[in-house]
Amino acid sequence: MKAFECPHCGAQMTYDIAKKVMSCEYCGSEILREEYQEYLDKNRLYTTNELVCPQCGTAVLSYDDTIASFCSYCGSPVAFTKRIVEDARPDGIIPFTVTKEEAAEKYRKKLKDTGFAPKWLLEKGGEEKMIGLYIPYYVFGADASGHGKNRGESRTSAGSDTIVREYEMEYDLTAAYRGTRFDAAEAFPDCMSETVDTFDPKKAREFETSYLAGFYADGGNVDEKVYADVVAELVTKDIQGSSFTHDGIKFKTSGISPEIRIRSKKILFPVWLHTYRKGDRISYAAINGQNGDVAAEIPADKGRYLKYSLILAAVFASILNLFLTISPAPFLIVSEIILLAFGLYLRKLTGDVYLRENHLDDLGKIGSAALPSSGSPESPAAAPEKSSPLSFRVPASVRLKGWWKTLVGLAAAVAVAASGTVIDSVIYGVAAFTIALTLWSVFDLLRAQRLLASRDVPIFTMKRGGDTNA
Repeated sequence: MKAFECPHCGAQMTYDIAKKVMSCEYCGSEILREEYQEYLDKNRLYTTNELVCPQCGTAVLSYDDTIASFCSYCGSPVAFTKRIVEDARPDGIIPFTVTKEEAAEKYRKKLKDTGFAPKWLLEKGGEEKMIGLYIPYYVFGADASGHGKNRGESRTSAGSDTIVREYEMEYDLTAAYRGTRFDAAEAFPDCMSETVDTFDPKKAREFETSYLAGFYADGGNVDEKVYADVVAELVTKDIQGSSFTHDGIKFKTSGISPEIRIRSKKILFPVWLHTYRKGDRISYAAINGQNGDVAAEIPADKGRYLKYSLILAAVFASILNLFLTISPAPFLIVSEIILLAFGLYLRKLTGDVYLRENHLDDLGKIGSAALPSSGSPESPAAAPEKSSPLSFRVPASVRLKGWWKTLVGLAAAVAVAASGTVIDSVIYGVAAFTIALTLWSVFDLLRAQRLLASRDVPIFTMKRGGDTNA
């Protein structure tokens, strides 16, 4: 039996985004979604199927008999393992308003506007590997209260004297927060979910399964507790970093330890997910299914990158040659400044790559690993060293990998300056050495960018058990 069958002919029904009706793919019948939902509720015709990828272990939910021929998370052509499961009912849903064709067009425009997108990606930037996926988000709210006791003083001048008045104030503070969101899907990278999250939650509606006809849903496997601590820290930092003015005197609230009560809702947000895989690396593009905003991991094409870089360098050198006469010492200084700029940027990207490759930029994944496992509740998994739930430390040795060429170049320039040499060939030689180090850094920057624009193929714990219908 089909989960969303046509009342007239029994064929598959899907939700038509443009018309906002349920449409039969066989007989062409169109039914108002509200009327069709009543039909479903009356006849109890819908079920929930969990589709598990045999390659990476990722699971999505399907509320009808449509099964994709590839995994949207690892990009592999697969035959999904299917089983019937029960899933907690979400608190709300934002329906798709952007069609698949519109999403594909917005993505292609994003690729063209980037300028350095590789040719193979431009050729494959269509809709053939794009699926409509509902991503669960936790929408948090918090109420905070606390008691504060502050001292303050005011100073006024009276002739040659200064009058100092001291004050002591006790007060009760209350504050309310709402709208902080985190995705509940471990398989969906946090950097993507945060970038594409420009949803308007005010347009969320009561969850009804008919909205899911023709789409998939990630059931969400990140525990709410993973983000509850983060929300509490955000609230605490906001309160302790605030201040207020009373009778012209500024009082800080840094001494308050607030009592925080957190609440949350689980809402399904619509995303068109595009997956492209090259070798053992995979990249994602996510298009907001409500407003069409695009978040995409786009690697730079090496040939096009170098081509435009050389053209820009030639133009810059020509302009300098026309208007300036550069002597050895200023030439060396300019070379060192350029090397320093590239070195600082490469140092940052090297740290970002470290965070990405170790999944430290994905709080859902790291937080889930740090929670106690169901089999051993008193033995939580070891989490990476972190300064807070919001940030992780990058080892100095990792930063040095993107920094050492700059340090070598600066050291060479300092040695020349300290020697007091005025031999042009020596100065030009060090400048040429600096330029070579800069070019090396450019290649490292390109490599880091390509790593940041892709990721390892995800591998999750395979799910087994339940009623399986392969």
